[in-house]
Amino acid sequence: MFRLALILFGGDALVRRWRVFYAVGLLTFLCGVAVIADLFDGAADLAGWMFGLALLAQGLVDLVIGSTHSGSRRRFEMLRGAAMLVFACLLLDFPWDNSIAAGVLFAGAFAFNGVVRIACSLLVRFPGWRGSQAIGWGYLVMALLLITRWPLPDSMNVPFCTGLALMAGGLVLARGAWRLKRLPPGSRLAAISLYRRRHAAAIPSPVVPADAAVPADGEPMVVHVWTAVHQAEDRIRLPLIDRYIAALSRKGSVTTGHVALECGDLYISHHPRVRLTITQHNLFDKVRATEGNDHPGMWLPTYAGEAANTQPSTFRIRFRVFNHAYLLAFWNAYRQDDTYNLTSRNCSVVVTEAVDAALEGVFADKPFWRTLLRLALHPDIWLASSTRVRAESIAWTPGLALDYVSALRRITHPRQQLGVQMWRWLKFRKRHLD
Repeated sequence: MFRLALILFGGDALVRRWRVFYAVGLLTFLCGVAVIADLFDGAADLAGWMFGLALLAQGLVDLVIGSTHSGSRRRFEMLRGAAMLVFACLLLDFPWDNSIAAGVLFAGAFAFNGVVRIACSLLVRFPGWRGSQAIGWGYLVMALLLITRWPLPDSMNVPFCTGLALMAGGLVLARGAWRLKRLPPGSRLAAISLYRRRHAAAIPSPVVPADAAVPADGEPMVVHVWTAVHQAEDRIRLPLIDRYIAALSRKGSVTTGHVALECGDLYISHHPRVRLTITQHNLFDKVRATEGNDHPGMWLPTYAGEAANTQPSTFRIRFRVFNHAYLLAFWNAYRQDDTYNLTSRNCSVVVTEAVDAALEGVFADKPFWRTLLRLALHPDIWLASSTRVRAESIAWTPGLALDYVSALRRITHPRQQLGVQMWRWLKFRKRHLD
């Protein structure tokens, strides 16, 4: 969430307040230390109750908002709200003592995350895969400790894990704030190594007028997504896999989908110069993000030409509020290298980075603290953040790019405020009860 806030507010808005974020990060870390250190004198019970009540309120709000939506957004918000309610009940020991159940759930969550991280790091070999694998083994060790009830009994599982979560969150926030301190005024976040992937060039900082939040010609920025599910013929139904990774046909071919970006005369569509032959037998070799899988690439000139040769895009996400100068600066730098890698430098990578560049600083002129609070309570900021974390630990795919860009669109182009959504939900309930 902190990285997305950096993008949406721009570097300068947060650099001026780095001390506040650094202090909040340290305070959060110290609260986690206090919760773990005071497991035996009752202070952790108070912290657990306060945290549980906060999660209970957030879970109820998510369920109310989720009931007013439809599709994948409804499923995500309802699932997130239900998960928060379950976690809140574990913290509050409602309706009975949940110590054993909490230990099993935490152990299962740690084990699942650990196995996914280890498997993905060994399979994809993305940049930094060794660090991700070490974190995965750490998750498995934590799961083992919770199952064996050593060194802590069942009654201390919840406050212990709560303390660890507070410590980790505080460290991430403090580390990010410390990096902000070293940024010179006017720095582009796209030029910081933290935000660049392998092969990416530093993005220059153009001189942008104050009213450059929208393009001068009024053309919207459109993200086109061709999903693998709709491109594959006679596919084998594989839930989630064909939505987020690839679709398999009964003949053995693999379809990954495609993503492109259009803004007036600017068109970003990255393809390998020679079509890659991907089958069920060589898929594992092709997805490794190594230099051996780098291929010469090419940039298609127009959406009309691409749609005529294939088919119209499945989804189109339009942005009318964005920074055209930053988008153009990113494209002029990125297009200098056309190297294509199915995992680390593909069509989804360039489009998501282009969207990040175009949305940098779109909230810079808004009231900072009020807007930041709204972001923290916005379900889509957590959907976008979780999608980004998952994509960077595996690979950006058209399915993940669709979820990420759609969430950013809803954040930057809100149609309804929370009060309107709740009023709509009450009217919906009244109509069906009558």
